[in-house]
Amino acid sequence: MNRNDSGSIIPIGIGVITLTAIFALVMTELIGVQYQTLQNKQLSDLLVLKVANDLSRDQIPPVRNLDYRPVVRGLLIEAAKFMDIEPSEYSITSSDGYTISSVVCTHWRSVTGLTFGSFGSVCASSKARAVS
Repeated sequence: MNRNDSGSIIPIGIGVITLTAIFALVMTELIGVQYQTLQNKQLSDLLVLKVANDLSRDQIPPVRNLDYRPVVRGLLIEAAKFMDIEPSEYSITSSDGYTISSVVCTHWRSVTGLTFGSFGSVCASSKARAVS
């Protein structure tokens, strides 16, 4: 055993700080994706509940595979503007004639600004029963 070891701990400190910074950036981006998913989920809930409420009030069962997007286009524009999001795609349909399902997708927005072009999209879905 050599008792005369000399050296610096600066490289270890730099490595630890670098790994901590990378971990913090990754966690920040994951939180940003979760927040964006929550916004999409709120918009999807709003759209599906609007259609389900209208059908329930009129006592009309949902039509299978009918596109309900024209019904909620105005509400979508108003709500998206209020929430400061831009849906890239959305759909509102009923596959079984009882349940209305909605999917809202937006382009991924980086919280930290470190983007690599159009990296992906963030989607959220909702379902509501129109007829009990």
